[in-house]
Amino acid sequence: MKMIPLRTLVTAELVKDLASRSYFRYGQAIAADEDVKIVEQNTFNIVAHVQHGRGEKRTVELASTPTGFKFKCTCSNRKNLFCQHCVAVGLWMNKL
Repeated sequence: MKMIPLRTLVTAELVKDLASRSYFRYGQAIAADEDVKIVEQNTFNIVAHVQHGRGEKRTVELASTPTGFKFKCTCSNRKNLFCQHCVAVGLWMNKL
């Protein structure tokens, strides 16, 4: 399978579809407050630190891989949880 550039893959619609309504709303607030700091970025991968208010700093990774879109956040061990931190990074990517 051909890898798709992450900016093409991660749309606002995808972010909204992957997140619960509450995570999406909270992620919107985090992105609006500009609490996303990019650690590294290339065509297929982005790693960011997300720290909202006095909350703990979380590390989010979004990636386009040969097997599809992958995401993870240090806030949870759940593999398929597209949390508010992932939402914030996805929405931040759409602002650029």
